[in-house]
Amino acid sequence: MDTFLKLKTIAVSILLILLFIAVAYPQSSDNQTQDEKERKRELKKEAALDLWRLKKSIEEDGFYAARVALNIWRSTAIDAGTFDQKQYDEFKKQLYEKSVKNSLQCFETLLEETSFHDANMCLQTWKVHSQEIGVFDQTKYEELREKLNNARAKKAEENKRNIEEKEGD
Repeated sequence: MDTFLKLKTIAVSILLILLFIAVAYPQSSDNQTQDEKERKRELKKEAALDLWRLKKSIEEDGFYAARVALNIWRSTAIDAGTFDQKQYDEFKKQLYEKSVKNSLQCFETLLEETSFHDANMCLQTWKVHSQEIGVFDQTKYEELREKLNNARAKKAEENKRNIEEKEGD
């Protein structure tokens, strides 16, 4: 009988331990769920802040700074579960449209200043970025390239004439 009492005590002890574990498990799960909810809320807040920064960057900053802001927003929005591919594509389009416009302005300004190498860099940026969003116009590119080559030739002719005039003096 003594053995039966010991076995009964051990069985009851094991059941009590299992009962305590079962009761304690949902509490730790609730705590974990609460932590996850808090983390999710923080991620959403961070994604919203990065979205604001992106919009401001597209308006005020240059291409590369805005591109970084776009990538940061995408990353945090994915982590927060709020990423929208359509919204991403629209921001990317806005960013590239601004770059295309600025590149053409840059090209014209540098062409007037006879900074041909830099003007060519602006032209190439215009080409690549307009291709990225599907608005590249080969005819316009050829016209701008010809304009650049003509300006180079004109400047070279002016330089040659100036050298000849100096030698003639």
